[in-house]
Amino acid sequence: MARLGVVFVPIDCRWTSGEKERVCAYFHAKLLLLNPGDSWNGGIEAIEVPDNWNPANVAAQLSAMPRADANGLPLAIYLSSGTTGRPKGPLLTHANLHSRFLIYQNSLRLNEQDRFACVTPLYFSASRGFSMCILHAGGTIVLLPPPIPARELIDAINESGCTSASFVPTLIRRILGEHGRKGPCLPGLRTLISTGAVLNPQEREEALRCLSPNLFTFYGSSEGGGVAVLEPSHPMTKAASAGQILQGTQVRIVDASFEDVAPGKIGRICYRSAATASGFYNDPEETARTFRDGWFLPGDLGRIDTDGFVWITGREKDMIIRGGANVYPEEIESVLRAHPDVADAAVVGAPSQEFGEEIVAYVSLWRSVTDSELIDWCGKELAAYKLPRRIHRLAELPKTAVGKADKLALKARAAAE
Repeated sequence: MARLGVVFVPIDCRWTSGEKERVCAYFHAKLLLLNPGDSWNGGIEAIEVPDNWNPANVAAQLSAMPRADANGLPLAIYLSSGTTGRPKGPLLTHANLHSRFLIYQNSLRLNEQDRFACVTPLYFSASRGFSMCILHAGGTIVLLPPPIPARELIDAINESGCTSASFVPTLIRRILGEHGRKGPCLPGLRTLISTGAVLNPQEREEALRCLSPNLFTFYGSSEGGGVAVLEPSHPMTKAASAGQILQGTQVRIVDASFEDVAPGKIGRICYRSAATASGFYNDPEETARTFRDGWFLPGDLGRIDTDGFVWITGREKDMIIRGGANVYPEEIESVLRAHPDVADAAVVGAPSQEFGEEIVAYVSLWRSVTDSELIDWCGKELAAYKLPRRIHRLAELPKTAVGKADKLALKARAAAE
């Protein structure tokens, strides 16, 4: 597609015909590629891509289509994670993506000799980005799409001779639960990338010991590219951070007025590099809100320490204001996940007449544990005003399309309860 001058918009193959049609209309798509048997009754041309598809045949059909004015058009328009309703599509040029590939190669040691295990859908920005980087370098992609049970996935990666892979933290926790605390179960990996959220120190230590000693935590976004990487060699004192700022990336911590906060203070994370998008397609309002003079604001809150490590304290929209005090859910979630009986945790704010918002935790468990035990556990690491006032147990936390806890669903649930 890059050679044809086509702009591509990756979408989720699980979407209904109506969801696909809304996105096609918003981005003025001319052609839709479908899996065999996918339903489609939209208003644009569609091509079914069979399992044994020949790229040359699809390229011939694309080349026969009338071209839109290509002036200023990018190579790709990625949809931001969790896109619903009104879509957001960052514009990524050839140069942006080439810069991302160089960042991945330099910071994650990816090269032409890699066999990369692609274990998450290519609709996910990280999975797609790492896979494209490997292909650009001349390496090999091993497609292992979900759902695959954890034990079978371990065997498939090892039997395929994979040298690199990318997991979301949810998958890491599942493998740790299945594999137990023996290890490493993925000895052939030169690079295991964790992305999408930060592992807590205990999880990282277990993953280094039980999955692979070559674990990298990568912090970035669809819009901005890479920001920081936590390498296996980094000290355990930095284990709760998102890693050290990448070479070629500038990061600032700013207040609501876009002024730099004092060193070490928490504020809004913003960054820029040659990999950063210029804005959103067909959305000047959101572009003005999210991009400032080349800087991208992902909505994350955090700080930078004196060694250049980025520490994420939460999301602007997730922050809980309890009795006038700012409470960052991610801090509480990290403490809860460190409990040996907790498989996963998510914390949200619920309306409170007395405090404005109250802290509610949702947990999935390996083994039974009481509320008082969990609260006492949190009390060892957190001030009293940060402790959960309600704890609910779920067999599994609801997830967004990219595998993160669905905070909107949990907030609605907490308000109803």
